[in-house]
Parts: sequence; structure tokens; C-alpha cells
Amino acid sequence: MTPIQLKLQNFYTSLSDEALNELSEIYSPDIEFVDPVDSHKGLAQLTTYFSRLLSHCHTCKFDFHGYDNCGQKLFIRWTMYYAHPKLKNAHPLSLDGISELHIRDERVYYQRDYYDMGAMLYEHIPVVGAIIRWLKRRLSQ
Repeated sequence: MTPIQLKLQNFYTSLSDEALNELSEIYSPDIEFVDPVDSHKGLAQLTTYFSRLLSHCHTCKFDFHGYDNCGQKLFIRWTMYYAHPKLKNAHPLSLDGISELHIRDERVYYQRDYYDMGAMLYEHIPVVGAIIRWLKRRLSQ
């Protein structure tokens, strides 16, 4: 495991407000972080994003299932475990995803996360979730 892989794994498996101090060791000052919700440019925006995420979730941690290196690119398969007070009465939920990271000088300067927003959010909202589950059943027939 490379040093940056180890830093990423340590950060995301114990994600907390205290861990936010480690962001500058993992991400470059000009980081571009993109996920299905939004994009964040620069370390200050990324820190704000993680701070908000952690203030709204009861829990949020990741398990990494594998790494694929391709030159200065790293792909990580992961599962996020989270509990949010407005989703399923704060019951624990999980979400699988993949991250594409571009590395320069042992820091990430670009990260794009790929995951299913429906599985993360929409399916857990009472009325919307029922409609999405119905649509999925219809499409799978």
C-alpha cells in the first residue's frame, strides 16, 4: 500500500471532525472534489463540505474493498456506512461507490466519486422512495 493509500484509508475509516486537520496531508491546496451532489474547489471548500457532512450525520465511515493504480491515478472501491436523522429514522444505511483520484506529489489534486444518489438518498425519503422502488420493479420486469 502506498503512503497516500494509507492516509486515505486512515482518514475515511475514522472520519470525524478531529480528522479534518489531516485534509491538507491528503489533498492538495488546489483540490477539485466532485461527487453526484456538487463539486468543491480548493482545500477551504472541501473542509467546509466535510464539516457540514459530519455535522448532519450521526455516523459516517468507509470500508475500502480494493485499489487499482493506473500511473498517477488511483481507483478505490468502497462502502460508506452512514446514519442521517432525516433518513430512515437515523437507522444505519450503506452505499457502495468508486472514487477516481489523481495524485501529484503524494497528494490528491482531483477526486471524483461515483455512486447511486437514489440508493443514498431518494429511496429513503418516504413518498419519493416508494415511487423509485416501484419504478425499479417495473424496469426490471
